Amino acid sequence: MTLPGPVSNVPRVPEPTARPLAGPITAVVVTYESAATLDRCLECLAAAAPRRGVQVVVADNASTDGSAAIAERRLGPGGVVRLARNGGFAAGVNAGFARASGDLVAVLNPDVEVPAGGLDALADVLERHPRAALAGPRTLGHDGVAERTVGPFPTAEREWAHSWLLDHAGWPGRFAPQPDSTARVDWVSGCGWLVRTDAVRAVGPLDEEYFMYFEDVDYCRRLHDGGWDVLHVPEVTWKHGLGKGSSGTGAQPADGGLAAVRYFRKHVPQLSEAQVRGMLVRGWWLRRLWRAARAALGHAPSAGVARRYAIAIEQVRGR
Repeated sequence: MTLPGPVSNVPRVPEPTARPLAGPITAVVVTYESAATLDRCLECLAAAAPRRGVQVVVADNASTDGSAAIAERRLGPGGVVRLARNGGFAAGVNAGFARASGDLVAVLNPDVEVPAGGLDALADVLERHPRAALAGPRTLGHDGVAERTVGPFPTAEREWAHSWLLDHAGWPGRFAPQPDSTARVDWVSGCGWLVRTDAVRAVGPLDEEYFMYFEDVDYCRRLHDGGWDVLHVPEVTWKHGLGKGSSGTGAQPADGGLAAVRYFRKHVPQLSEAQVRGMLVRGWWLRRLWRAARAALGHAPSAGVARRYAIAIEQVRGR
């Protein structure tokens, strides 16, 4: 599939007509040092679309742990795109988008496990909702707990509520309650998507300037701006080993770091960049202190989160 460049103000989608969506589904798995989880992900995909068929493409971001070789053993060399450098998640997705040939393309993290028929089930939903460009499943961690994969588009007010922990008390923040049945949402996590290729052609590729984080929120925003719907489909459940898909990413900035600045620059232009950076740093200092206090009281995971907030603060301050 030939893609145009990213489009900020795309034309509104014409009134769609329901029609069958032809396969095979192209499933794009983006890898970077993902040897520990990739084989299981690819094994599951073999049975993910028994009715429509699935063509798997692994886009490897210059891994050094043998991820590409694992993919080639299952898919053959033609099923792997070996990128020359680690350009980030969006770059890998875009490389996979370019290989899509049917009406649908899936995006998956390498630590996702799709149940038998899991892609067909999402495709059925998109077929019933011709204005929907993208559908995302409910994802469960390996502990069986549903992950927070749905949210409203960021605003200054929502970021403030998140910073001051008010979202824990029910204020709208970065995440939203997951619907009980298929529903339109602002955004759904890019760990698991099924997307119409018509929408990809209209909106263009993901914004590779994000590298990691917020590229999924940004893409859903661009789809909405083009008149498409984004759906969350809790009736379809996938497993996701959150944060287990790469052994090489190291400590990442909490709350997206500089990616959050880019999102606000693009989509909330009424705030200056200085205002955005100041708002984020102040909020992240508060959340860092809260996590440090929890760590001091014996909550071990909070120590790592506090360090990630320190990284985010340094990034946004430009140090």
